Amino acid sequence: MINRFIPYFFILLFCVLNTYGQNDQSILELKHLASQQANDSTKVNLFLEIASKLYASEPDSSMVYSRKAIDLATDIEFQKGLAYAHKNMGLAYYMKGEFLDVLRHWETSLSIFEEINDENGVSNLLSNLGAVYQTKGDDPTALDYFIRSAKIAEEIQDSLRLGTVYLNIGGVYSNEEMTYDDAFESFEKSKIIFSNMNYDDGVGAVAINMADLLLKSNRQEEALPHLNEALEAYTRSGSNLSYTYNLFGKAYLGLKQYDLAKGYQIKAIDAADRNDAKLEKTKALISLGEIFIAQKSYSQAIAYIKKGLKITEITGVNRDKKNAYEALVKAYSGIEDYENAFNYQQLVTSISEIIKDESYEETLGVMRLQFDLENKQREILLLNADNELKQTQIESTTASKRLLYALAALLLAMVGGVFSRYRFIQKSNLRIAEERNKSENILLNILPRETAEELKEHGSIKAKFFKEVTVLFTDFKEFSVVAEGISPEHLVKNLDYFFKKFDDITEKHNLEKIKTIGDAYMCAGGLPTENSTHAEDTVFAALEILEFVKETKKNPPKGIYPFEVRIGINTGPVVAGVVGTKKFQYDLWGNTVNIAARMESNSEPGKINVSEYTYQLLKDRHRFKYRGVIKAKNDKLLKMYYAEEKANDIIS
Repeated sequence: MINRFIPYFFILLFCVLNTYGQNDQSILELKHLASQQANDSTKVNLFLEIASKLYASEPDSSMVYSRKAIDLATDIEFQKGLAYAHKNMGLAYYMKGEFLDVLRHWETSLSIFEEINDENGVSNLLSNLGAVYQTKGDDPTALDYFIRSAKIAEEIQDSLRLGTVYLNIGGVYSNEEMTYDDAFESFEKSKIIFSNMNYDDGVGAVAINMADLLLKSNRQEEALPHLNEALEAYTRSGSNLSYTYNLFGKAYLGLKQYDLAKGYQIKAIDAADRNDAKLEKTKALISLGEIFIAQKSYSQAIAYIKKGLKITEITGVNRDKKNAYEALVKAYSGIEDYENAFNYQQLVTSISEIIKDESYEETLGVMRLQFDLENKQREILLLNADNELKQTQIESTTASKRLLYALAALLLAMVGGVFSRYRFIQKSNLRIAEERNKSENILLNILPRETAEELKEHGSIKAKFFKEVTVLFTDFKEFSVVAEGISPEHLVKNLDYFFKKFDDITEKHNLEKIKTIGDAYMCAGGLPTENSTHAEDTVFAALEILEFVKETKKNPPKGIYPFEVRIGINTGPVVAGVVGTKKFQYDLWGNTVNIAARMESNSEPGKINVSEYTYQLLKDRHRFKYRGVIKAKNDKLLKMYYAEEKANDIIS
C-alpha cells in the first residue's frame, strides 16, 4: 500500500511574505532604528520587519518582537499593523509546531483583515489557515480555505498568493492516488509563477512536493533531482533544510542505502533542533526509526519512534501519530511482542477514523468538483470572450471582402462577382458545419449527451444528485503479474480488446461508461437520465461481460491474453458531475461508489458480486446465492450475493 500521509511544513513558509519584509537592512540596524523611533506606526513596522527576519532561524526571538508590535499597535489603534503582528506571531508558533497557538493568532489576524477590508491580508491568512488544517490532517477544511484564498488572489491579481494556493491545493490532491495528476498539474502552475518571480523558497517548495509525490509512488531515483533542486533553492534563501534532508533519507531508504538514509535523517534532526522545529523533528525521528526497522534493529527503532510520538503531544498532528503507531506495530511484531503490536494497531484504527470519517471522500470530492467547475466556468467565459473578438474580426474581414467583390463586379461583371461571393459563402458554411460536427462528436465522446447539451447551453455544468443508480466495477485477475511480463504495446492492445467490447455491452444495456483506471472498468445505470430499470440493465450487462470474457478464454484471439474478470455491483444515491480544468471527466461520488468497489474487490474470478441494496431490488426477478458479509469502514456489515450466471435464470 502506498503511504498517503505526507507532512506539510514546506507548504506554508513561502506564503507569509508581506510588505514589511522587503528592507535589506541588518537586524541590528533595524533594532537600533526601532529604539530611536517614537511610539507610532513606523515603530510597529520596524518590529514586524525584525520578527519576519527571525521567524525561520530564531522563532522565540521573533515572538518577542511580534509581541512588542501587538502591544504598540493596540495602544495606537493601528489595525493593519496589529493584523500582521498576530500573523507573524502565528508563524513563529508554526515553526515550533505549536498549532493551537498558531490557529489562535491567525484567526485573530484574519478577523482584523476582514474588518479593515484588506483583501491581500484576507487571502494570505485564508491560505495560511488552510495549511494548518492540512498539516493536522483535515483536508476538506484545508481545501475550503485554499479555494476561498484562490478566489480573492485571482480578483486582486496577487501572483505570489495564487502560486502559494496552487501549491497548497496540490498538497491536498497528493493524498489520493486518483488525484496525483491533478497534484502535478497544480504544482506545475505554482512553479511557473514562482520561477517568474525568482522566488527561491517557492521553487524549493514545489520541488520538494514533487519529490514527495514521486517517493509515494516508489520512484526514488526520479525524486532525487527534485530534492537536489529543493536543496539548492532553500540553501540560497537560507530556509530550514530539515524536511529536505528527511526526504533524502526516505529516498535512500527506498533504495536500501541505509547508511546514507541514516546520515540524512540525523542531519534533519540537527537542523530541526537548531530552529526548535518540533514538526520536522517528529518526522525525522519516526523516519529514523523506520530505517532501523528495515535493518531489523527493532529496539533502536522503538526508542526513536517513541521520541517522535512524544513530540506529537505538543504538535497534535494526527498524521504523524498514525505514522508512529504503524511503525511501532511493525517494530513490536519484529520482536514478537504481539500484545504491544495489537495495542498500537488499535490506535492506528482509531486515529484513522479521526483523520477520515465516512463523509471525508464525499466532502472532499464535492469541494474539488466545486473548485474545478468554477475554474472551468472561468475558462469558458474567457473562451467566449475570445470567440466574440474573433467573430468581430471575421465580420470585419467579410465586410471588406464584400466591398472588394462589389468593386470587382462593377469593373468586370456583376454576375461574376455575385457568383464568386455565393461560392465563398457556401464553402465557408460547409467548413463551419464540418468543424461543428467534429466538435459535437468529440464532446459526446467525453460527456453524456444531456451533460454536453447543458454545457453548450449554459456554459457550465452543475453537479447533480441522483437518488438511485446502479454502479458496476470490473477488474482482471492477476493483471499486474501479466503486465510485468509483456510489452506496454501488447498490454494496451489487450486492454483495448476487452474494453471496446465492454463499451458495446454498456451502450447496448443503456448504461453510462464512467471511466477506466488501469485494468478497472466502471459504468452505471440510471443516469444521466433517470430510469427504473437501471439495476436489471446493469445485471444483464454484467452477465454479458462475463460471457464474453469466458468465451475469450476458451478461444483467445492471437495476441490476446485470456484474463478472468471479477465484477461488483451496488445500488444507491450518488452525486454526478464534471471535473477537470483542462480535460473534462464525468464522474460519480458517494458511498454507493465505494460499496460497489468493495463488492468487486471481494468478488471472485468469473463471479458477479451483488450488494444487499441491489439484491432487494431484483430478488423477485433474478436468482441469487447468499455468500456472507464483509465489514465496512464504520464496522457495518455488508451482505453479499452472487448473481447466477445465465441470463435465462431471470424469473418472469
